[in-house]
Amino acid sequence: MIRAKLKFTAMAAGALLAGAAGLAFAAQAPGGGAPGFVLTSTSFDDGGFAPNRLAYTKSPQSPDCFGENVSPQLSWANPAPGVKSYVLTMYEAEGGPAHTDLVVYGIAPNVTSFTEGELSRGSPKFVEGKGFRTMGTWRGMCPPANVGTSVHHYVFRIRGTDLDPAGLPPGLTADELDLQLRGHTKGQAILVAKYRRPVP
Repeated sequence: MIRAKLKFTAMAAGALLAGAAGLAFAAQAPGGGAPGFVLTSTSFDDGGFAPNRLAYTKSPQSPDCFGENVSPQLSWANPAPGVKSYVLTMYEAEGGPAHTDLVVYGIAPNVTSFTEGELSRGSPKFVEGKGFRTMGTWRGMCPPANVGTSVHHYVFRIRGTDLDPAGLPPGLTADELDLQLRGHTKGQAILVAKYRRPVP
């Protein structure tokens, strides 16, 4: 049973990452023209390792963590015409049940970036949803000690929408948000970070 569950989780993670790669490729306009909707970061390269400062902070409740819980810098550009707001999430591809540890939305169309640390706390720039473990603001990487130094993947996803920034209530989970966005999404962009526990 456990072996089958692990196999399913690995397959799901592989499918998600393959989809992310496809979306990144699709963001490039055909014929070498201007790129489509893109999401970038100065905190890490796409597909590269995130620095330890982004990881979750050690505490009595999280004794295996070791970071500073600083959210990454994120920027996006070239959205589809008619976008009225943005939705931003971060999904951890491994680590047990599927979960999203960043859920913010209602981002105004004139906002095109967040500085490092800006998503670690509430802000008038976004509506805070509800993450898998905590509220929707940044909850950094913290692979459990029993996985050793295996690599985990963190998929950042920004979506444009035709919804007013104040159109959705606070506290939505990632699944609830997806339901609300059906028929309202206007393009998306993907960015992937890797992380593993430091070698003892």
